[in-house]
Amino acid sequence: MARTSTCMKGLLAILGSALIGVMLVSGADAANPEPVTVGMDFVDPVTITENESLRFGLLDVTMANLETVVIAPDDGLTDAGGNVLGGTQAAADLTITATESQPITISVGNVSAATNYALGTWMCNYDGAGSDSACFGGYSETTPAASTTATLLIGVILTGNGAAVAGNDDSTFDVTVTYQ
Repeated sequence: MARTSTCMKGLLAILGSALIGVMLVSGADAANPEPVTVGMDFVDPVTITENESLRFGLLDVTMANLETVVIAPDDGLTDAGGNVLGGTQAAADLTITATESQPITISVGNVSAATNYALGTWMCNYDGAGSDSACFGGYSETTPAASTTATLLIGVILTGNGAAVAGNDDSTFDVTVTYQ
């Protein structure tokens, strides 16, 4: 019986040592905090102000199917078919106000259907910097470093469907500007 008692004491000593080792390892893990940074920037809300609507002026009702009239962001007019008969042609002109030097995404979308034409190949020019950029579905810019406001100019290609009738046929589209 003494021998069993000695074996039992030895076994308990081994298990006890193992348990102390596990407790030390667990204690080491618990005593190792990791600081986590909370990052944020406060920014002003983005505002969009329409200064001038996109205008094609007066178009000929005999405009053929697939003929195009283009208003570029710089108000440039392309009318190979001679379909512009008068009125004012102008790119949309908007003022964007946002926190300076912040990356933004500009997107044209939600174009309402028109009866006598379709609008497509949207081009934007933000803050007069660089070349025009395709903006249907979104593209990235950065707000000016020295200002919170910038001008956004928007042009598009109008494609006739060959079935125009005299009268007003206005359409609309949405401009969305968000921080990245």
